[in-house]
Amino acid sequence: MKVDLNRINFNAKQSKLGNLFLGFFEGLFLDGRVRLQEIEALIKWVEQYPEAVTVPHFEPLYQVLLKAVEDPQFLLANHQEVQAHLDLFKNSKYFKERTCDIQRLHGVLAGLACDSDYTDDEVLALNAWLDRHDYLKDDPIYEEIILVLNPVRILNRVSGDTKEVLRLTLAKYIQLNNFGLPQVRVSSSEDNKNPDFYHGNIEIIGKTICLTGASERYTKAGWKEAIELQKGIFTDSLTKTVDYLVICNKGNAHWAHMSYGRKFEQALKWQKEGANILILTEDDFIKVLVGK
Repeated sequence: MKVDLNRINFNAKQSKLGNLFLGFFEGLFLDGRVRLQEIEALIKWVEQYPEAVTVPHFEPLYQVLLKAVEDPQFLLANHQEVQAHLDLFKNSKYFKERTCDIQRLHGVLAGLACDSDYTDDEVLALNAWLDRHDYLKDDPIYEEIILVLNPVRILNRVSGDTKEVLRLTLAKYIQLNNFGLPQVRVSSSEDNKNPDFYHGNIEIIGKTICLTGASERYTKAGWKEAIELQKGIFTDSLTKTVDYLVICNKGNAHWAHMSYGRKFEQALKWQKEGANILILTEDDFIKVLVGK
């Protein structure tokens, strides 16, 4: 029996989009209020991910959104109807609780930040959400946010400093002034170094290099040729023996919202376990690869 991989991938992507929007709605409802800017952000997200309209049960949900543009409180008043539509996404046979909840978390954080304002109630509700889903503690995004909110758990209140640290943390992954849409281009300048990326000397000869995400510079075959020309070893599979994981600039619309993908998250996990995998941006890697 021939396996239809295209169909499996399509269904998996549909499931991911459903989970992402499920989380986004949760983020909007965190403080029990809905603002016009949040509704506009949700519609912008639909525009960013137009394939969402083909997700089962999405059309009636989108019609509710359009009505909410004229009256944001309409969405709040019809919260149960909206939630019923969202819950239908979980009927997919590709649904896996932990994977779904990681994707939901990405959506929750975007929904929280999409109006560029974090109320105390929203931050407290986010902290409660994290407590209820503490089995996600191995996820890098979860770990980072739970650490930021540590003062909230200790003091049982939200300070201005905590809100500012939360804002700066989310700014690494989402466009705070653009409806919480994802940062899809990867950069890490000298003035604003992303601590997740390696910034030291890079050696290519004899080193095993894996790439993830899309690039505007080369095709996969082009990267392989360029790396091997410099006596490096190109691999398509991330293992603990990989020396460098390169995050390509163009991003990927199907990556989990705020992370750089599963390879990135796996590399971070292995780093904490002692693996010597260094994570690079494409811009930093290309300077060494071609001397630019």
